Amino acid sequence: MTTQLLSLPETKQKYGYYVPTFPAPIPSSLPSKEQIPTGSHGLAVSEETYWNVYYEGNGEAYYDGNYEWNNGILEEKGMSRYQVTEMSDWLVMALREYLNTHQIAKIVCSGTFGFGLQLKGGTVIRKPDVAVVLNSNLRELKRDDHSYKGIFDLCIEALSDSDKREIKRDTIQKKQEYAEARIKEYYLIDDKKRMAFYRLNKWGEYEEIEGEIIQSSVLPGFQFRKSDLFRRPTLEEMAEDEVYQGYVLPLYQEQKQELGEVKDELVIQCEQTEQERHDKEVALQRAEQERQAKEQERHDKEVALQRAEQERQAKEQERHDKEVALQRAEQERHDKEIALQWAEQERHDKEVALQRAELLAARLRELGIAPD
Repeated sequence: MTTQLLSLPETKQKYGYYVPTFPAPIPSSLPSKEQIPTGSHGLAVSEETYWNVYYEGNGEAYYDGNYEWNNGILEEKGMSRYQVTEMSDWLVMALREYLNTHQIAKIVCSGTFGFGLQLKGGTVIRKPDVAVVLNSNLRELKRDDHSYKGIFDLCIEALSDSDKREIKRDTIQKKQEYAEARIKEYYLIDDKKRMAFYRLNKWGEYEEIEGEIIQSSVLPGFQFRKSDLFRRPTLEEMAEDEVYQGYVLPLYQEQKQELGEVKDELVIQCEQTEQERHDKEVALQRAEQERQAKEQERHDKEVALQRAEQERQAKEQERHDKEVALQRAEQERHDKEIALQWAEQERHDKEVALQRAELLAARLRELGIAPD
């Protein structure tokens, strides 16, 4: 089927890439809903028709926003598997958390927000699943914009793998287009081996970002583990992880740090209280030991005094016994002297009696009397 292309809207070159005129002029007559076939993939339409019918609509014409535009041909955006969508959603959560703490860019996550790329082979209009625009980008993303008039700094696609055509579009075609348009980074999310992360080098070519931890050069400090796209940790888990602590839940981390400091202070106070209690117990134990030592010393002194008294009494008894013994010895000596005196007296008396007897006998003999 041959479809005549409608005239293209006015365009201009600026900053090295294609910038369509917004809003695109509305043609005098647009295809009616009945004139647009169901399932328009591969249909040839003008850029003007795309913007007004397949991208934005004018409020009256039939609107089908599930298409991108590739140099005059509609390309239906494919579907991603649920697992891949969850992985992409988790990465968006991490991005939003980063941008909450590093307000250097805006994020678009609709998958319906498009931008135009003027390439060597023609013009394409893509609707990345996720896109990031730096605040320093030459084109500001405004609140009232329905599409972006510049070139995104980072694009993320959740791989559509309903058929080989969609896989090729995300893995090869868009990679080439985004590199030519000088999109600084391109992330392709998949739960199989097709997952890849690219960074534009100085030659304008994409180089794959190697390693388990993907670190963005577009968003300084933004990083994540490839494996976490599968595991999808919670923000609380991420806040505990050194990979994400630079941007995830800073208030939570501050509160946790404060709580940690309070806890540390309480621990220190408890330790100090415990130490004081221990010191008091030690002091009491020492005082009790000193009291017991003094009591023992007093007891020992009393025992020593008792022993000294006993020794004194023993010595006094010994002295008394000696005195008694001396008195007895003196008495015995006195008695002996008395006995000797008596014996001497008796001997003397006997001698006196004998002398008298001899004198008497002599006198008797003188008188001629025989003494016998």
